[in-house]
Amino acid sequence: MIVGAALTLIISHGDLAAENGPQLRIGHYSTGTGLMGFVIDRMGTPIKLRFDGSDEILAVTAEPAPYNSITLKRDDGVSVLRIYETGRILVFSDKLSGGSADAYRDQEAEPLVVKKATKEQAETEAESLGRKLRGAGAPALTISLDAPRLSDDSAAWSAMADAIAVTGSTLEQMLTSPIAREIIAAKLRRVVIRDADQVDVKLADDALIVEVKAKEAVTGRPSSARLKSAIGDLL
Repeated sequence: MIVGAALTLIISHGDLAAENGPQLRIGHYSTGTGLMGFVIDRMGTPIKLRFDGSDEILAVTAEPAPYNSITLKRDDGVSVLRIYETGRILVFSDKLSGGSADAYRDQEAEPLVVKKATKEQAETEAESLGRKLRGAGAPALTISLDAPRLSDDSAAWSAMADAIAVTGSTLEQMLTSPIAREIIAAKLRRVVIRDADQVDVKLADDALIVEVKAKEAVTGRPSSARLKSAIGDLL
């Protein structure tokens, strides 16, 4: 399979890929100007990324690219990194001049995992987020969890709490736009984070339904980029 070969290329070639030992398969990288940095964690599948200044962990997929390189993409299909067989790493962002820049390893890093949370902590996070969003310009908005399949002591509540945090930060960012704030305030009354058998974002009357696979941390929820795009389309 092409994708399988692509993953093999990442594991077996180049400066980034040829590093030996678990501690070297996780690292922090920065652009030459220091404008952008990120942690890449290649200890398992999928590969995970977290950009500096964000708590969100991204699960990325590898696809073959020109010049014996691999492109890493978010769940919305947007390319975020390119890794060449030579070890060169290119990071893509509209914040960078020309849209991309080379990145270099500069620090060690810890594995990227979601913060552990109990059911009670997830519910508290939902209540806190609701208050924050109401204060940010959506006065009628409430946040709730729908996960009847999860036992009270299930480890999957950590993924539910992570989905709450990502959804909340996405909505909070959107509410900084006067136009988006007016639309959200007028059309949304509820946000429901629902444990399901799929990852999806949908609108049901005045409720935004974010469906997650709670037993699949990171890969089981939409990224903030996918959420923002879906919410914009739905509203």
